Amino acid sequence: MLDIRDLRFSYTSRPVLQGVDLRLEPGELVFLLGANGAGKSTLFRCALGLLPGYEGEISLHGRDIRRLSARALAREMAYIPQSHHPAFSYPVLDMVLMGTQHRLSPFANPGPREEAAALAALDQVGIAGLADRDFQRLSGGEQQLVLIARALAQQARLLLMDEPTSSLDFGNRVRVLDQVSELARRGYAILLSCHDPQLALLYAHRVVALHQGKVAADGPPEAVLDPALLHTLYQVPVRFTPTPYGTLLSPIRRQGFDWTEERVAYLEAAAEGSDYYERIAQAAAEAAPGAGVICDAGCGLGFSSLALARHFKKVVAAERSHQALAALRAKPLPPNLELLEGDLFAHPPAEPYDAMLFCFFGSAGEILRCARAQCRGRVVAVKAVQTGRRFSQGPVPGHRHGAAALEERLKALGVPYTRRELDLRLDQPLRSVADGVAFFRLYSRDPDPAALTEDFVRSRLVAQDDPEYPYRLPAERRAAVIAFDVQDLPPEIERSLEP
Repeated sequence: MLDIRDLRFSYTSRPVLQGVDLRLEPGELVFLLGANGAGKSTLFRCALGLLPGYEGEISLHGRDIRRLSARALAREMAYIPQSHHPAFSYPVLDMVLMGTQHRLSPFANPGPREEAAALAALDQVGIAGLADRDFQRLSGGEQQLVLIARALAQQARLLLMDEPTSSLDFGNRVRVLDQVSELARRGYAILLSCHDPQLALLYAHRVVALHQGKVAADGPPEAVLDPALLHTLYQVPVRFTPTPYGTLLSPIRRQGFDWTEERVAYLEAAAEGSDYYERIAQAAAEAAPGAGVICDAGCGLGFSSLALARHFKKVVAAERSHQALAALRAKPLPPNLELLEGDLFAHPPAEPYDAMLFCFFGSAGEILRCARAQCRGRVVAVKAVQTGRRFSQGPVPGHRHGAAALEERLKALGVPYTRRELDLRLDQPLRSVADGVAFFRLYSRDPDPAALTEDFVRSRLVAQDDPEYPYRLPAERRAAVIAFDVQDLPPEIERSLEP
């Protein structure tokens, strides 16, 4: 019915659509997913003939739409916007009658045939009782159903719906989509753009995902919707939870580090020339001898992953922060280092890892559940015992994710483990006292970071004979290296432990 091939469109020099292919058949309800700016509305405008300057081909029943008049297009295709605010107040029946205008001459008024078509359309979506009501006094869901009825009154069999549920409450969203689904069952071809992949899972026959103007996926929702695709589209981690009533999607709240350019620069300066990460990698290699593939879980900027690559056959650097991995990708990477972007629980490996390293990352529950699900060998956790690093004027809170919490959990489960301690040092070089103030305020847990004065910061710094970094902040950390075998964890650990 609708056939789009190699569709390309640019606004001035900015490409918006880049080789989009999409086919829509009668009886199909296709959800068009994608982030803001992905090209969804531009695709609709091209298909409606409103942006004739596109490249590629758009055809209806095999006929190029550029060869069809506006009236001919209206007979085949109807458009339902996400909302409509008419300049004047109209009864609902008059709003729906507007959908019949393409069948009339320019100065003709709708007659009995058009009125019958409008009433039939209202009845078809279950709102015939609203015919005499004022459109502007209806609820959002009722208004959306009126717009659908107006499209049906056109008697077109192809419906383009641009985010029709975006402004609706929960109940109206369901009622509108139930009606849309029923229209598809009656043979209408429907292309519907939406920002909610959960609704696509519930209603769509097919999902077409746009990313940066290209088709990133096209297929049945249960086949193409996965955590990796949704992270690509929306840059947020999503958990898929199967239930007897279908799969539920839930965003994973980001509680991790925000890797700003400033923070990246500070840590890279600290890591340069330090043996901090090499000592951690050496300890991991001693705790997991002979391991082939190791996953560095929550690798951050990847300094430990780079060090691990010298000791293991292959290293998978896993991190959900795109910012952190972008900084890692900018470095020269060894051939045995693979980057994995996304939530670890949403990206299980094809084959279990031989070993996993959790370096100052994860609660005890997260470590044990993830290791039980994804590893077949040795697990190494590097956890803080105590730290001499102070970014605040007051005391530093205790480490709820420290070594003691993990050891307590392992003891409670009866899991044998080994433990050794490392005294680590990762001094922070600073270009000036003012740079130190900025650093302290960035990491401070004080309620008023502005109270961190130059005098306070200066008292924490050590002068050094370095023209580029004349100051450094001593940063000492004692860490416990805790290692255990996954085989010693009970299988039910994946479900029984809290995150």
